[in-house]
Amino acid sequence: MLERHARLILGDVYASWEGGDLLSTLSYFAASTIFAVHAVPAGASLIGAGCGRDDLGDRLDMFLRRFEVREFRLLQVVSKGLWTQSRAYFHYRHRNGSMEVDGTMRHRWRFIGDEIAHFELFHDWQCMRAFYAMAAMEAAGRVGRSHVVPGT
Repeated sequence: MLERHARLILGDVYASWEGGDLLSTLSYFAASTIFAVHAVPAGASLIGAGCGRDDLGDRLDMFLRRFEVREFRLLQVVSKGLWTQSRAYFHYRHRNGSMEVDGTMRHRWRFIGDEIAHFELFHDWQCMRAFYAMAAMEAAGRVGRSHVVPGT
């Protein structure tokens, strides 16, 4: 896939995710898409790995019930052979508390035509591990209002 075409598709995917429009986000994925949201070391991924647009949709819906997407922006797209890589800025807020996290993540994509056939997500694991730990503490009533700053 041409890089500029991938940028257009990913721009739409990211905008629909930021807008909370899960159906539009999923419309870009093939019915048999393969996906993996890699876990942080010594942790579990909220989304995990699986196969199928319906399965991905169920898992993303569960994520959106727990977290609000405040911002999600495409930063970079590079296509190399069959694969496209992108980098995104994100800002999430935990719905049951005041915890927020922002940072960047990397995505790996494989397109068949205009559909996403394979998707992988790689987080800044140190930032996400701290966020998940603090969100769990806040939900248990053990921490006050805070904002996670990567690298601190």
